[in-house]
Amino acid sequence: MNTSLLFLRYPAYRQFTTTLVFAGLCSLPIWQTPVFAQQKATEKQAASLLPPVFAVPAAEDNDNRFTMPSSVSIISRKTLEAQHLDTLGEIAHRQPNMHLTSYTHANPVITIRGLGIHVDESDSTNIPVLLDGVPVPSNFVGLLFDLDQVQVLHGPQLLEGPNGLGGLVNMHSRDPGLTAVGNVSLEYGSHNRQRATVSGDVPLSARTGLRIAIGGEQSDGDTYNRTMERKDTAGWKSTLAKLKLLHKDDAGGQWRLGLYHMNLRGGNDYFAPEYLSRRHASRVTEKGVNNTKYTLLSGSYQRQFATDTRLAVTLGASRSEWNYWLPRSLFKAQAGFDMATRELSADARLSRRMSVSDWMVGVFAQQARRDAPYRFDMSPYFTSNTQARRRGNTLALYGQAGWTFAPGWRLAAGLRIQHDRQRLNWRSNQSGYMDSNGDGIPDMPFSMTETVKNASVIKTVLLPSLTLQYHPNERHFGWIKLSRGYEAPGYNLYATKRERAQYAYLPTLANYIELGYRIRGRNAEWELGATAFSTILHDHQVVGSFKGLTVTNNAKRAHSRGLEFTGMWRPLPELELNAFAGFVNAKWDEFVLNGIDYAGQSFSTTPRQSYGLSLSWQPHFQWSLGVNVVRHGRSTLATNSDFMNKPYTLVDANVTYTNGRFAIGVYGQNLGNAHYYTRALSQNELTAGTSRNVGVRVSMNF
Repeated sequence: MNTSLLFLRYPAYRQFTTTLVFAGLCSLPIWQTPVFAQQKATEKQAASLLPPVFAVPAAEDNDNRFTMPSSVSIISRKTLEAQHLDTLGEIAHRQPNMHLTSYTHANPVITIRGLGIHVDESDSTNIPVLLDGVPVPSNFVGLLFDLDQVQVLHGPQLLEGPNGLGGLVNMHSRDPGLTAVGNVSLEYGSHNRQRATVSGDVPLSARTGLRIAIGGEQSDGDTYNRTMERKDTAGWKSTLAKLKLLHKDDAGGQWRLGLYHMNLRGGNDYFAPEYLSRRHASRVTEKGVNNTKYTLLSGSYQRQFATDTRLAVTLGASRSEWNYWLPRSLFKAQAGFDMATRELSADARLSRRMSVSDWMVGVFAQQARRDAPYRFDMSPYFTSNTQARRRGNTLALYGQAGWTFAPGWRLAAGLRIQHDRQRLNWRSNQSGYMDSNGDGIPDMPFSMTETVKNASVIKTVLLPSLTLQYHPNERHFGWIKLSRGYEAPGYNLYATKRERAQYAYLPTLANYIELGYRIRGRNAEWELGATAFSTILHDHQVVGSFKGLTVTNNAKRAHSRGLEFTGMWRPLPELELNAFAGFVNAKWDEFVLNGIDYAGQSFSTTPRQSYGLSLSWQPHFQWSLGVNVVRHGRSTLATNSDFMNKPYTLVDANVTYTNGRFAIGVYGQNLGNAHYYTRALSQNELTAGTSRNVGVRVSMNF
């Protein structure tokens, strides 16, 4: 069995990344004891300089999250590492009213309250994902790496850079520290999963620090191919790298410059009939291809002025690629695509807080281009080859004015003005043989080419919001929010016929109301929270394969409404219990397609209820223990909603022992080995969720 570490097996990256990292790490004074408490205090002080709308709620400071007028989930670095949450899908699977649909392990499509399911089929996004403030396609992100925190906001987000109808995911990478430290981590787990990371903070001056991190991972995956007698046909190999510079100038401003790269290469042996899929087995004769990679550049500047005025500017660029080819034997055809996406974005905002009033204004601009071909080749009987090139431009002005009209009461009115333009060039070649006499045997050749040139759709919308907040003291916080949600119009990039490609689907507009309240004990030894929400969707976009039919359509009316509860209790300083419950009813109210009325049918991949309970215990300063249990209710699958996913329970656990510079941790995911599915191409081709996974991690600080 080959157990060599992955990043040492890539000649293209080996010399550059290894030399770069170890040159930086060798400059660290390894005899210096890391002053972790001092570094944490420095990072906390830096975070306090950021504007409220950009501030990162620190894992040890719950105040920012507590007073956020929105349903929000915050996953700290400690939780990400201890629970081994390595993808957005694994995070989503453990949050209230959040779920996923996934072709493969590395390409999850996350949903929040039933929204977000068609991101892999359409050219609009209603759940944006940001890495250090820069948008990146969610299903291209792949493995998560060197993050400080992941923040998940539920409901329409009008006062962030990109507009989010269903919610927004903010991923914050670790900042460089101004103390020289380093870390090496090695990991081995189920399915021959191996991971190695090296990271370090290199102080360049008293006010400038550089963080360098590289990593590699490989796994055989959890599919056994019975035909090929192989266990690695759904495996992957990845390299990850990051450089991040932080500089604090004389005026109190903070400059950040980051460069991120992820390259994952894997097989695509995930789909199988139910009787095989539930056993994580397959019968195809090739492993297929599933490769994703992205390179992202981010730059930001934040400063607080003496007049309590704050400025934040973020610029970013990214390029993502996804090579997805199913095993040819799955459909007796070559099926897949080589997709590329390029994005440029800029966001700037200015805010000021005064004694009884506050205001914020911002501007956001984004340019995106996606080349989305798709090929289905059953030569000589049938061949479909489509090519779509989409270009999109977004410009938004947004702002909010708040008034503290009485002690503990604040009223805030916001407005977002957004202008979108989508352009499409599309071409389809269809050829093969047809049955001319009805005897069931194709006997007449045909060939057809259709094009759409310079199709364009433009939309400008006004999106108001009104929020009433109640915050009499540090123990109570309540809010009522009214807002107008929006998803931009666009095109179906994978249509095979001109009449479905040339017409844009309508923009989705939503009326949203949210009511929430949080209360906690005097010393934050307990906390309770409750949120009720209702979203009425008009012209809800239905894009992609729906019951086996590729459509570009709008449901006239739909809704998503429900409840979310959270609770925390610290009976002892070293023991913390957390719980959540989510309930959502997401259905079409008026939707007729091809003469079939789908009114009353639930959205796919939207369990009506989900429950979670977790325990974190540190009986000794060297030992920590965590247990997490999540129960998901019954739901249908995408893209074939005829298949029903039965309720299932995920049980995770982790134990960590620390001794000086060294730490060893043991983790387990889905310890009950629950059977569930994440995708359905048809009734007979399903993708199974991740099976039981256990592993051990050893790390050393220096």
